[in-house]
Amino acid sequence: MGFRVSPGVSIKEIDLTTIVPAVATTPGGYAGYYYWGPCKQIVTVANETELASIFGKPDSTNYVDFFTPANFLQYGNSMQVVRVVGSAATNSATTIAGSTGGLDINNENEYDANPSGISTAATNGVVFTGKFPGALGNSLRVVVISGAGITTYGGVTLASPVSFGDAGMTFCVKDDAEKYNFAYGDEIRFADGTSVLVSSVQRNLAGNTSSFVDVTASNGEYQGVTSENGGFMKIVFQNPIPKAQNAGTTFEVKSLYSRFVNTVATTTNYADSVGGSGDLISVLVMDRDGKWTGTANSLLEKFEGVSRAKDARNGDGSGNYYKDVIREQSNYIYAISRDLANNTDNQLSTKTDWTKLSAISGARLMGHDVVSLPLGNGANATPTDSERWNDGWSYFADADLVDVSLLPLGNASPTLAKLVINNVCEKRLDCMAFASPASTDVVNALPYEALNNLKTFRDSTFNVNSSYAVLDSGWKYQLDTYNNVIRPMPLNADIAGLVARTEFTNEAWFSPAGFNRGQVKSVVKLAYNPSSEAHRDELYTRQVNPVVSFPGEGVILFGDKTMQTKPSAFDRINVRRLFIILEKAIATASKFFLFEQNDAFTRAQFKNLVVPFLKTVQQRRGITDFKVVCDETNNTGEVIDRNEFVADIFVKPTRSINFIQLNFIATKTGVNFSEVGG
Repeated sequence: MGFRVSPGVSIKEIDLTTIVPAVATTPGGYAGYYYWGPCKQIVTVANETELASIFGKPDSTNYVDFFTPANFLQYGNSMQVVRVVGSAATNSATTIAGSTGGLDINNENEYDANPSGISTAATNGVVFTGKFPGALGNSLRVVVISGAGITTYGGVTLASPVSFGDAGMTFCVKDDAEKYNFAYGDEIRFADGTSVLVSSVQRNLAGNTSSFVDVTASNGEYQGVTSENGGFMKIVFQNPIPKAQNAGTTFEVKSLYSRFVNTVATTTNYADSVGGSGDLISVLVMDRDGKWTGTANSLLEKFEGVSRAKDARNGDGSGNYYKDVIREQSNYIYAISRDLANNTDNQLSTKTDWTKLSAISGARLMGHDVVSLPLGNGANATPTDSERWNDGWSYFADADLVDVSLLPLGNASPTLAKLVINNVCEKRLDCMAFASPASTDVVNALPYEALNNLKTFRDSTFNVNSSYAVLDSGWKYQLDTYNNVIRPMPLNADIAGLVARTEFTNEAWFSPAGFNRGQVKSVVKLAYNPSSEAHRDELYTRQVNPVVSFPGEGVILFGDKTMQTKPSAFDRINVRRLFIILEKAIATASKFFLFEQNDAFTRAQFKNLVVPFLKTVQQRRGITDFKVVCDETNNTGEVIDRNEFVADIFVKPTRSINFIQLNFIATKTGVNFSEVGG
């Protein structure tokens, strides 16, 4: 409050309720190669099911990248994942005429920020594209329907009568070179109500009615047939026709996709209210090859009753422009072209009558203006170490932007692992990396070979010295439930997971190792089992934490060292985790002292904030004793004049037990124990 110059009453609040906040210290982080999902963007994943739904299921190429976060999530409940792909990866795409070269849209932000690229693609005829890069998008089909999906053809009649029980029919096509499209499953409906389903489509050769060629495509694929001088087409039925039909009879066709929509209108209420017409469409996204659902031509999602008008609105005032609706709601596609006719953003105020979809494609389509568009030319590309760093792991480097604590490195090369340790963990100072040796060091190796390989790996290849890194002894075999095969997997995700689970079941400053807290999950067997004490001694002196299979006890993390080579309190995981929590929590609270007065009152406030927090940690067995110095002894006049504030916090960390000595002493029968023992 400033000095008053006239009488009055002032009210001022002073907040003395500031506390040291709880901080998140178990979120995992991983950058991996997946076949779907946003790239170059952090996505928070809570469980394995969510991981598979966002980034796709694993195969023999990327199973390590999939099961690393999946294994961590068996112990923890939060993993921040970045999808990384090589520079040659592209989105699948399609034009009205068919699939086209893929675009490069990595995530929604790039879609929003790339109008020139999108505009160029639209000008080149691109209608839809897969939402993310990858060949998995080639299994998508987009179907656009106007109305109920039922079409009556003018001038198309039966060329000859169809008798009861016939397996097909022949009909005339128009004299001009038009294209008629059919698909397996379309329903042909005659005027008297008789209907049959299409099994295959055949076309005559040069007007010869006795010579036909089958042009049916795969299930759900519309196959175009161009007329040749008034030729004929033959439709084969799935079942014999139940009623005879006379020559010259007309018919209509109901698209196989019409069963997915309920609307019969071709104009939205909004367009009708302003005098527009023909803007309403329904957009279906289909699993073309069954790679998403396991069943070909399954419906993945639909957007029914959306508008081709940019300014269209629903009754509640929300936007109904099909491009915007798809952008906000679809998990699979983006719409690229505008009004599906001339690649412009038309509004109801400037366009009142939308061109029929059939006219857009230059084809007479079976179904009421039904356009079926398979996507194609999406490509995968395996990322290099440089791409994994630049487009993935580097996203975790800024502690102010990303809250992450545990980084399992999967099968990262030593070069990439060192980048993460040096440029993320050692710079942030609030997270730890977890590494495993290369698979070639332990998988299919004899025990003595594995030990020698591990010694070489630690001494030469991966000679890291950091208390922010942890190294385990190898790989495990586990079941890949998606492909029903046994896969070798590095153990680092499990070790990071044990650290996360230990904080949940006990405290972060408890050791994650041993029979109480160190049991590893999902293990068929270990690739290398350092069951002998001699092997474990060789590993432990090199800061390699043995993971051991004990008969009847399971697979146990049997060490809790960091990769710090200097003997000190920080060569233990639990001590490093303790200091991460203390530093992170107190630093977070200390931000609110910035720009305050550096005087005795502020220093006392700081101590009153920190001391209760440290007492709580002490009561919870994290430290045995502590001292906080924040007074004129360390905030001297020189320090104050530099606008600095100094607090010295001394703590005695609790140590984990690594060695137990039991002394059994035999005594004579007449000895009094009070005379020989304490």
